[in-house]
Amino acid sequence: MTDRRSIFITGGAGGMGLETGRYFSEKGWLVGLFDSNTELLNQISDEFNPEQLVTGRLDVTQQADFEPAIADFAERSGGRMDILFNNAGIAPGGWFDEMELSVLEQTISVNVLGVIYGTRAALPFLKVTDNSLCISTSSSVATYGHARRAVYSASKFAVKGLTEALSLEFERFGIRVADVLPGCIDTPMLRRETARGRPFHESMLDALPKSGPYRLMPARAIAEAVWAAYEDSTRIHFYVPEEVGNTDRIKAQDISLAREEARSFLFGRGET
Repeated sequence: MTDRRSIFITGGAGGMGLETGRYFSEKGWLVGLFDSNTELLNQISDEFNPEQLVTGRLDVTQQADFEPAIADFAERSGGRMDILFNNAGIAPGGWFDEMELSVLEQTISVNVLGVIYGTRAALPFLKVTDNSLCISTSSSVATYGHARRAVYSASKFAVKGLTEALSLEFERFGIRVADVLPGCIDTPMLRRETARGRPFHESMLDALPKSGPYRLMPARAIAEAVWAAYEDSTRIHFYVPEEVGNTDRIKAQDISLAREEARSFLFGRGET
């Protein structure tokens, strides 16, 4: 096993995964960026020192894809994995009763099964690495479910619950478990969103609040949260921005207040 620390990232070809890879590369880590989009992986590879980068195709919905991906990474890391970052995810939106069932099934497959498959596959390498961390991307919608994101909300609640359960189970291995719960993060996926038939940047981006939990945050804030999770063994949930966690705290006092906060974010601009 080498002395150089390493991080394995799913959904690493863009957005939060790529920015996290950049951040850890700057700190001298070996970075594994894995994604189903190999074209994007090829495009971004030149940004990294080849001695610090491992890339490969990985469809997180296919359990069989994980074994060769993690094997390639482990060959370069000497079997070491300091952080597994289960980041791959999709966020299709629409009214629950109007969305195609296949889209709902894919959301669960990517966002939930992808985390389960990744964690199971990485477990042998996390076990043999001192102070290792298994961290997954949950969401602000896992504080209170969002309308037009019902199944997406369910998938992220699942990640949050899995994180809490595994934080207890993996104590027996010395593996720490955490999640990051982003609000509105400026990523290509977010900018591809549409609302009322218009691109996100025309329909929602300009209307986002300038302060508070749903202000637009840079993708680098997620990378910083992952780093904070590695450095801080006392917390399980890392909210980005920190105010996202207010909803969890409000729910503990009065769930109706949390419901109104979610309603205000989604419908406060007259969108129904």
